[in-house]
Amino acid sequence: MALLPGRKLGSRTLRFGHKGPDVMQLHAFLRLQGYDLGTEEDFGYLTKDAVKRWQRDHGLVADGIAGKRFFALALKKNVPIRRRVHVAEPGETLDQIAKLYGVGPGAFGGSLHKQTIYPGQRLIFFDREIWGICTSVPKGEVHLGRLATGGQSKEALTGLVYQRSPADLPQGSCVIKPVVGEDANVVEIHHHLRTPWARRRTAQNLLESAEAPCCHGLYLPWRAVASLDGRRYLKLLKLLRRRLKPPAMLWVELGPEVPRWKLWGGVDYSCVNSLVDRVVLDVPPPKEPGVLFERSRGEELVDWLLPSVHSWKILLKVPVYALQWEFRSEDREAEVGPSRLPYQTALSRAFRHGARLSQDEEGFPYYAYKQRGTEYHIRLPHHSLMEDVSAVANRHNLAGLILDELGMEDPRIWQNLTMHFRPASLNISDQ
Repeated sequence: MALLPGRKLGSRTLRFGHKGPDVMQLHAFLRLQGYDLGTEEDFGYLTKDAVKRWQRDHGLVADGIAGKRFFALALKKNVPIRRRVHVAEPGETLDQIAKLYGVGPGAFGGSLHKQTIYPGQRLIFFDREIWGICTSVPKGEVHLGRLATGGQSKEALTGLVYQRSPADLPQGSCVIKPVVGEDANVVEIHHHLRTPWARRRTAQNLLESAEAPCCHGLYLPWRAVASLDGRRYLKLLKLLRRRLKPPAMLWVELGPEVPRWKLWGGVDYSCVNSLVDRVVLDVPPPKEPGVLFERSRGEELVDWLLPSVHSWKILLKVPVYALQWEFRSEDREAEVGPSRLPYQTALSRAFRHGARLSQDEEGFPYYAYKQRGTEYHIRLPHHSLMEDVSAVANRHNLAGLILDELGMEDPRIWQNLTMHFRPASLNISDQ
């Protein structure tokens, strides 16, 4: 956006009726975001409506006033949600436009593929972040927005999440998810938080794991915090925020096991929202045999989190591995599992043992076989899973997705991902 001479954009609150160079700069920004302002030259009704829609998309109060909160996000060089627009030219088809941007026709709206587009029509789509969690450094070339492993190229990644800093990552976005406190219960986390000395030591251990030059952020994966540790948890986040050198990001994980603030304790989600750059929302795998991801469950968790956390900070965590359940008794009361398996391993195991394809009471398919008196059920993540996940992200305008665990997925998910939005590149150096 070119800066015009005169008053700088963001130097004052802009509202209905205002005029000046900064209003023209605001128009330039909104037009880049795909909003139609017609020939309006001042802050009129079209500008107010565009500001409202932009605020609504980014989880701000939709009052149509461009104030401090509006500019705090709008003037960032790396806005998490990127709204794109394409003006259709004469003779262009939807398939041609989708191919131009590397997305599917569904990225422009679910019903557009049934309609004929016309010249001048403004087609809106989004860039969203797509991260992949790696338990180990994958073999092959890794760089920004591209992952090549096993001879197959994947161009659907914003960056990678590692448990430790990889030594051979030449470039690209990398966030560290330390093993400190991972999979810990509330008692172990309490020991990390209970005293100022323990919090300083924990912060130091976490920051040491994210000191590599290739690291662009720290991901604190604590899923469970006791109510009495709510204030201590916030003190740890404030300590990490102060010590993380810009432009490094701070991520946390929130879910039902992290209690909200009440009179007797808990975590103030609004305070967490102001301290961190991304909030990872984990949709936990089923505790009983069932589908890995239910759209209704994802919608429920996002709705639960949105009142306190901006939508443009939320990354929806999606399991891409297969689950195997074991039943060691005929009455199925003594269940063992589930254990995680790569998609290809689970599929080959089902074929090797002659597993039969069955359906549960809700109509979801699974493979079942018996071996040495034990019955096994294998639940595969269907590649259409990404359609439901992408629908949740688009409906609530989330920052994006995080795939858990990379390397275990069905290769067909990459095509489904790009059908709904384009992967965003994270220009962390400019944030």
